[in-house]
Amino acid sequence: MEQHPCPYGGFLACKNTFCEYGQRLSEILHLCSDIIESISKGDTSKKIDIKVQRYAVQRLIDSINKLAKEVDDLINLNHELAVGICEHFDVLRRLQEGDFSAEASEESKIEIVKMLGQLINKQKERFLDYISKIKEQQEQIFHFYEQQNAILSSVGVAIIVVEADMTIEFANSEFEDLTGYSKKEIEGKMKWTEFFSEEMLDKMIEYHNLRRISPSLAPRQYESKLKDRNGRIREVLMNVAMIPYTKKSVASIIDISERKKIQEQLIHSQKMESLGMLSGRVAHEFNNILTGILGFAGLLHTKIEEPILKNFVEKIIDAGEKARDLAKKLLVFSRKEEIGVIQEININKYLKNFSEFVKTIIGKDIELKLHLPEEEVFYRIDPLHLEVILMNLITNARDAMPEGGELIIGFKEISIDLEYHYTHPLVAPGDYVVLCIADTGAGMDEETKQRIFEPFFTTKPKGKGTGLGLSTVFGLVKQYNGHIHVYSEVGKGTTFKIYMPAKDKKIKPSISPETLKGAETILVVDDDEQTRDFISSFLKDYGYNVYEAKNGKEALEIFKKLNHEIALSLIDLVMPGISGIEVMRQIKTINPEAKIVIMSGHPIDLKDVISVEKTFAPEEILLKIRNILDEKE
Repeated sequence: MEQHPCPYGGFLACKNTFCEYGQRLSEILHLCSDIIESISKGDTSKKIDIKVQRYAVQRLIDSINKLAKEVDDLINLNHELAVGICEHFDVLRRLQEGDFSAEASEESKIEIVKMLGQLINKQKERFLDYISKIKEQQEQIFHFYEQQNAILSSVGVAIIVVEADMTIEFANSEFEDLTGYSKKEIEGKMKWTEFFSEEMLDKMIEYHNLRRISPSLAPRQYESKLKDRNGRIREVLMNVAMIPYTKKSVASIIDISERKKIQEQLIHSQKMESLGMLSGRVAHEFNNILTGILGFAGLLHTKIEEPILKNFVEKIIDAGEKARDLAKKLLVFSRKEEIGVIQEININKYLKNFSEFVKTIIGKDIELKLHLPEEEVFYRIDPLHLEVILMNLITNARDAMPEGGELIIGFKEISIDLEYHYTHPLVAPGDYVVLCIADTGAGMDEETKQRIFEPFFTTKPKGKGTGLGLSTVFGLVKQYNGHIHVYSEVGKGTTFKIYMPAKDKKIKPSISPETLKGAETILVVDDDEQTRDFISSFLKDYGYNVYEAKNGKEALEIFKKLNHEIALSLIDLVMPGISGIEVMRQIKTINPEAKIVIMSGHPIDLKDVISVEKTFAPEEILLKIRNILDEKE
């Protein structure tokens, strides 16, 4: 121990209360006690600045001051640690809330706080990279989804995706067009069972359930009947498959209504061919038998003198000759009768002369109208065959109008294009002379119309007809490689159109497509979807804007909104609900200057009405439209 200057042996041994080394001891001890108490409360701001000569007292003072500094350093360290941790936790909170602008400090003096900041920032970078990759993948998925939708919407086939509970999850634009419903109305709201006829539902629901048990248990492809928004039934071909790893199925739906019609046309043609072959063979054998009967009856007639017996033989010969005429008609139907003398006939003059003769046959209660082109048309045909065709069709029309009506006879030259041939495969593309016989009589239902050309089929009372008139017409037309089209509605009349191929026909001067083009807006009104689509498509091809209406009510609604925009309206004459003439009248009420063309399945002659037949060539109607719009008609 260092030797103190105190003569009494140091601070602890000094008994002299007046010693200069001991006079402040009690004060120093009190001060030290206060400082220590402050330190214990966390206050390290106070220090002892006294310097004493006594070694022990000074060591006590220095120790207390050092303790205060170390406690202060420890408090500062804890504070910096707490602040750093709080700041890092705040950064973590902001990152969790999606604020990726937050960044942890890496400048702390405390190593662990500094390392924690670096770790948070590194994890943030990795997280941002992960989010970037997720966004990139989401964008790729979105692009894939858009591509998939584009593919499903451009394949030209109606497609739906169906949930296990039969709800339609997805429908493309073709399905919208096919059903008349929008995607908003369909997706997630309607079940596929709402679109199919009840006669097919039980079997289709069974397929739906079996497919989810085992796809092989249900047929992948089958035919069904779909009903649209208006209740119209369409024949469709279904192709259905399960989507992997789901309970969903995808179905493509192809409208085969037109295909069915074409198939029916071909089947009907084949049936008529078979009937023709059978009729020809029967007529041939029948003629052989009749030859013997009439021959021997003739010999017997020359040898019998008894008047009564001779009369009996004459009746046998008369009946045999009637049977021979019947056989001849069967041969005509079977196209085995030889064509007679072919002559070049002026059809215009022939029909004018023939119409005078017809007036005496049809009676005064039937009005005859004749529609002939201005230019004379010549056609090579056996005059007898032409007469047989006309007489049978006119007689048939007269019988359909027992209470009177209108009989329309007309003809025109047309060209059949590939589009018409596609829907009527029995009619080859080319130039034709079309002979039209139309009446306003009772008309026919579909079942009767399908059988009218069959030999011995008749709707007339027993004894009023043989049922060979129309079959004779059919056979004669087929001998000239022609075709017959029948349009009929019950209570509205019947139209027969005879398409006869025009051979060695003079070529008409071609019309420049540029002269047929336009940019005006046309309203097309027709209840037949196929006709409406056909007219709209070639109008659009030639630059016109087109609005479509499937009935008179819809046409009037469109015209009321857009009458200043619509330059011309093409309106079908016969439509359910409001007729074409009534639609024209109401449009004229809205706009007296409106330009209107009435379309009809047969020639019409109405005062102050511009009309065109539905069997027009596109160039014909385009030329008529241009002439009307340019005020040439």
